[in-house]
Amino acid sequence: MYLEYLCAKEMGFMFRKIIAVLSVFLMLFSLSGCDLFTGDTAELLTPPSLSGDLAPIAVAINESAGGSYTFKYPSRGNFRSAVVQRDINSDGVFEAFALYSMNDGENVTMHINAIAFEDNGWSSVSQQKIVAGGVDRIDFCDLDADGVEEILVGWEIYGTSEMQLAVYRMGEDTLEQLILHKYTHFLTSDLNQNDKKEIFIIETASAEARNSALVLELGEQGKFEVSSCRLDNAAKTFNEPTLSTLSTGKPAVYIDEIKGAGAITEVLYMDKGILVNPLISADTAETVETLRSVSFRTLDINGDSILEIPVQENVPSVTQSDVNEKLYLTKWCSFNGESLTNQLTTMINVDDRFYYTVPSRWLGKIAVLKDTNSRIREIYLYNPDDMLVGESLIYFRAVSKSEWDKGEYESEGCEEIMNDGQTAYICRISSAARNEGITLDNVKSNFKLFEQE
Repeated sequence: MYLEYLCAKEMGFMFRKIIAVLSVFLMLFSLSGCDLFTGDTAELLTPPSLSGDLAPIAVAINESAGGSYTFKYPSRGNFRSAVVQRDINSDGVFEAFALYSMNDGENVTMHINAIAFEDNGWSSVSQQKIVAGGVDRIDFCDLDADGVEEILVGWEIYGTSEMQLAVYRMGEDTLEQLILHKYTHFLTSDLNQNDKKEIFIIETASAEARNSALVLELGEQGKFEVSSCRLDNAAKTFNEPTLSTLSTGKPAVYIDEIKGAGAITEVLYMDKGILVNPLISADTAETVETLRSVSFRTLDINGDSILEIPVQENVPSVTQSDVNEKLYLTKWCSFNGESLTNQLTTMINVDDRFYYTVPSRWLGKIAVLKDTNSRIREIYLYNPDDMLVGESLIYFRAVSKSEWDKGEYESEGCEEIMNDGQTAYICRISSAARNEGITLDNVKSNFKLFEQE
């Protein structure tokens, strides 16, 4: 009896341990969101079969696959389902495209299965396969201006270290591969403004080639290269390119890149049928004009529907302790294809997530104090001729909301700019600044919080 008691007790103990481990696991899952499960792990959580409106499509996949398969989900892009429905020929009837992997001997092959709806229901039209490990993205674009979209699939060959873009054309009973090309990022656009979309591709450096960008246009005989140009070869990480325009309205692609400890932006566009990168130096093959020490991304900071590029601007520093912290102003510049034009200049506090737009009349006449530990930024008058720091203009500080509510900072002449419920952002405007027309309302209009990525 005692032995049975010990066994029961031990089993109960083990059961409680299992429950505890599962509880911790579920808690971590709930805190981490869906990112905890990626790739094949995510598929383990997915029901093995499609249901509802997709059930007839599942039957067509099962009949045509010819064996067991595992659905694959695109990791990037606008379409994240393993089965994507799309009316590619605008006839009012959707086609379906299924992405899945199958074991093919010692290899794992990725498949795209095109499924059409006809009088007798859903049936597989055709499928293509490639030796790959996953799906980066799937997209659709009419590349030959015939009214029917081509299907663009980015296959992960060796994880995300090497990817291949395949472009397929769907016929009545075929799925024809038109293009297979290495890429790091791609997008579709009409950069040469001929009313026909092209594929813009970024290729990162390899042992055989440098960082480069190219534009591919689909012709009657398949693909041909319209043009290519070099990118800064010192750049190691390329963010997703952004299709936008120059300040002149001409279509352009903006690329934010990580280079060493900083960042750069390169802007590419078509000029008389040639892809150009005007910001890169012909002598050094590097882009230095947009180099900044902190990787702020390109954005439309002033709401004029034109992207601005952040450019680092040196400013004299004020030191009030043994710690000399250097602060740079950030100029936000539009680009017309030839030159950068400053639209506004900001003092950015990355740690406390705010920026302040500096009045243009102060540029070249101010020095800045940066005190990270005390969460302080302060702008002073500065005489560039004798390099002397004058009186304070505006003092900024981030404090807890509860600390602000005690009233101590208010008694020191500080005013609240805004708060987010936890942090109060406060300022003290000097008489010198008020004499120039700086008011609390003026500061509020030029003070913004930003979201960190």
